[in-house]
This record gives sequence, C-alpha cells and structure tokens, in this order.
Amino acid sequence: MKGPGSASPYQGWVVKLIIINVVAYVFQIFTASNQTAHSMSALTYYLGLTPSLVVEKGFIWQVVSYMFLHSTSGFFHIFFNMYAVLIFGTPIEQEWGSRKFLGYYFFCGAGAGISILVINLISQGGAYHIPTIGASGAVFGLLLAFGMLYPNAEILLFFFIPIKAKYLVILYGLVELYLELFGGHSSISHVGHLGGLFFGIVYFLVTRRSSLKFRAKIFAARMEKKAAEIVPKIGSTAAAQDERAKQKDLLARLGKGGPAALSDDEVQYIKFLAIMKDGATARCDSSDYNIDDAYCANCEDADACFIREVKRHMEN
Repeated sequence: MKGPGSASPYQGWVVKLIIINVVAYVFQIFTASNQTAHSMSALTYYLGLTPSLVVEKGFIWQVVSYMFLHSTSGFFHIFFNMYAVLIFGTPIEQEWGSRKFLGYYFFCGAGAGISILVINLISQGGAYHIPTIGASGAVFGLLLAFGMLYPNAEILLFFFIPIKAKYLVILYGLVELYLELFGGHSSISHVGHLGGLFFGIVYFLVTRRSSLKFRAKIFAARMEKKAAEIVPKIGSTAAAQDERAKQKDLLARLGKGGPAALSDDEVQYIKFLAIMKDGATARCDSSDYNIDDAYCANCEDADACFIREVKRHMEN
C-alpha cells in the first residue's frame, strides 16, 4: 500500500522548491541594480527577513519569503542549500508524501525566521536592521528529519568522511550552538540554523506523541479482535449502515483523487480495519463487490472486501 500523497522524485515538491529558488536567484541577479535608499536591492528589502521592518512596518511575510532569496555575491550559498534540499528532501518526501513534506519544510523555515526575529528583537543588536536570506533554516530542519527517519544512514561529511546521520545532526547542532555563543560576528545566521533544528524537534515531539496514541489504538484493536474471536459481537443495523456509508465515501474519493484525497485520520481508520481483518479472506471477486448491495452490506466479511478495494486503489 503506497503512502498518502506519495510522488515520484520528479513530480514532488523537492524539485519544485529547487526550481522556485533558482528562478528567484536569477531574478535577484537581474534586479540587483535596483537599489533602495537602504543600500540593498528592492527584493532583499521587501522579501528578506529584516527584524526592524517586520516589527516597525508590519512586513510579517518576511518570516517566510526570506527562504527563497540567496546571496548573489557567490554561487555556493544557493548551491549547497539546494543540494541539501535534493539529498535530504527526496527520501523524506518519498517517505511522507508531498503534502506532509511541504508542511514540514515551511514549518521549519518559518520557525527559523521566527527564531531570528525573536532573538534580534530581544537583543536589539546590529542584526536587528540587517536582512537575513536563504533556505538554511528549512535545510537544517530537513537534516533533523533525515536523522530521525534514517538514523543509521551514512553520509559523506565534506564529501569523503563517512558519518551516520544521527551523529551528523548532533555534530551540526553542537557546532552551530558553539558558533552562535562564541563565534563572534558572522554573516551566517547561526540562530536561523538552530531555529530550524529546534522547530524540527518540536514537530517530531508533537507527531511522535500522536503516533504513540495511534499505537495504543492499534493495540486496543488487536485486543478487541481477540475478544471478538471468543465472544462474537452483534452491531446495530444503524451503526452498520453508517460504517458502509463512510466506506463508500472513502472509496469514491480514492477513485477520484487517489491516496492524497485521504486525511491522516482516514488513513489510520483504514489501518485499524486492516488489523481487525488481518487473515480474513473476501468471499467474492472484486468485480462482484458493490457496497450498495444489500448482500455486500450485510456480509460479515464486508470490511475485508473494503480493505481489498482500498489496496487496489492505492496500487493504481
């Protein structure tokens, strides 16, 4: 069964994000001569993250828009950021699906922007009036996610030193913390990097908590299944009708929009039924299945047929 919202590497948001960033970079180069009164390009002034502009002029969109600009003084800033998006983002998007991946990317990138804003608002230092640009905050969030999902995967540090992903995340986190505290003045936003890592951790803490709750539901479902094998349960006709109506709606949306049409709760509902009907064999052939038919609706293996139909839709 494919995950909801899964996409090929060439159709997902990893490639689209890289294209958007490259297009923005080219546009920056061609408009670099359009300077504002603040001795910076108009794009950087309006879209880069400048804490003083966010606070004093209400440019709140900058906590997101800054992610799509990069330094035009050299190619390496955008190159390494986009290379990291490609290397870390591709397996994450394949694992999670495009919608969840994109949400996480913006969550970490905007979280890094908020971190930069808050820290500079508190310190009121020179960086309060200096714009920050780049996707590094979101990239550090992707690095954290990669380390969480594939902790033992080996990555070549500096392109030739093999290191496991989980240790790389810890190493980068400690280095960024040290540079922020003791590195002195730098044009690199270590606060943004740490902010991306921090919001990535927050994301995993929240979602892992939800995952634990779901595992508890799965455990309860297995216990309920064992109990049902000893003492058969008799459900009400109204409840059975509601269940079939729900399944009909799910199949209809799967047929139209594919796996991406399902919410996380609906995916969990399907997994729950799959566990409850583990080992059960649908009596009829797929071509004979009709959820509106009275025979199918009252069949004790109707849920098994439903799961079979779901898998068929997911595989198409």
